[in-house]
Amino acid sequence: MVRSRSKGESLMRVEISDGVIWRDLGGDVVILNVETGVYFGLDGSGGQIWRELVKHGSLEKTFESLKQQFDVETDELRHDLNELVDQLVQKGLVQMIAKPKGDLR
Repeated sequence: MVRSRSKGESLMRVEISDGVIWRDLGGDVVILNVETGVYFGLDGSGGQIWRELVKHGSLEKTFESLKQQFDVETDELRHDLNELVDQLVQKGLVQMIAKPKGDLR
């Protein structure tokens, strides 16, 4: 189920779940949870979203970075980012963790 994220949720950290490994293979990203056997593949913009999530660790910083890279409406970008993160959470590949106050990451 895709749900819109409030401003508070956008300040949450995105962390790769325990047991998850990933590789960048010629622009495509493959993600595997070695504990559950869940496999997920991303190509094109999906792969870039993953790399930005890993790099920045927050939805808002990832969103801001992607805005600079893609010629897309901000509402569409936010929807696509939230939808992918929701899928990754549902599959147990990432976790959303609230940032403590004062965390500037």
